[in-house]
Amino acid sequence: MNRILRGERGMVSIFGLCALGILMILSATMYAVSRNHASSARRFLARDEIRNAAEDGVRLAIVRMNADATVAAKANGATGKMESLLTTVKGGDASVEVFARKKGNEILLLGLGKNEEEHARAIGVVKENAGKYSIEHWER
Repeated sequence: MNRILRGERGMVSIFGLCALGILMILSATMYAVSRNHASSARRFLARDEIRNAAEDGVRLAIVRMNADATVAAKANGATGKMESLLTTVKGGDASVEVFARKKGNEILLLGLGKNEEEHARAIGVVKENAGKYSIEHWER
């Protein structure tokens, strides 16, 4: 019996090392995949935050149009080109600029949000009803 087992003495160690190597490769792969997903999620959240800031800028422009007749006149006078209505800085390094352009009986408000890494836009179609401006719909 000893003669049969003498030749297979190191086989358990070899199998153990192979299994350990496979586990190391699997764990490194799982780490890389989870890190990639986390990075994608951070980029998505940053882009979503910038898009929301652009939409907020458009909403703020409408509030200012309703409160200040000169801002409304500036938006209504933008028939040939985009006219800048407002520029805001929203926390940290994010900034939003809103442009207006009159198109028929509608005013297109273009909100551009950006920071160092991401940028996004929001386009609100605005109509005047009884002297008040409101968003009719968003264009994507």
